[in-house]
Amino acid sequence: MPSESSEMYIQTIFRLTRKQSNASISEVAAALGFSLSTVSEKVKHLTHDGYLVHEWREHVSLSEKGQITACRILRKRRLIETFLYKFAGYGLHEVHDEACRLEHVISERLADAIEGMLGFPKTDPHGHDIPSKKGILPERKLTTLYETADEKSVTVAALQTTDPELLKYINDMGLTPGIRCQVIDKAPFKGPVRIKVNDRILPLSVTMASLIEVVPSPSTNDKPVRNKQNNVKAPVAPIKS
Repeated sequence: MPSESSEMYIQTIFRLTRKQSNASISEVAAALGFSLSTVSEKVKHLTHDGYLVHEWREHVSLSEKGQITACRILRKRRLIETFLYKFAGYGLHEVHDEACRLEHVISERLADAIEGMLGFPKTDPHGHDIPSKKGILPERKLTTLYETADEKSVTVAALQTTDPELLKYINDMGLTPGIRCQVIDKAPFKGPVRIKVNDRILPLSVTMASLIEVVPSPSTNDKPVRNKQNNVKAPVAPIKS
């Protein structure tokens, strides 16, 4: 098993390469807050151990071994987040940082036990897919509220931010996974997006609307409902301060 330090590098490169084929050494250094020389040396070790592929012009990507390892770490984190949210009284905005600390210390056996206790959830409280035990991360095609056509009804699927203040604000508005809403219109020139949720009209900035990923609602006539899928409570209760 890789060390906690190695896992941090693997997770960082995994995140940086989700939407691009590789990451530069400088990108990895900036993300971790380390010097270029420190990162370059660590990359050499991880490449030697089979977790990375060191490419041209100081670019790196994860090998198959690295991808599986990253997904297994991510599985632990998202299971911990779900456990903390469902059983430990943590708010939606509080689970990420705590889970990031714990993901490096729990065993696969404990992760399996947590998964079973939770009823084998498919997503975490933020709506993110939980990788399988074999290290496979499902892919879903989601769009954002900002990309959604006017007058279209959708269901919130995932929140693409880990910022505690943003998550608390989104939660307070009731725009959490499983909630249905309708895009009313968008102001021109990147103006606010107006949506209707639970009989309320809410204006969202372009930034905020771009962080909320959605899927089409099965029926536009249904009232907004809370998500009970995967036996994970819908995060709509008031958050403790």
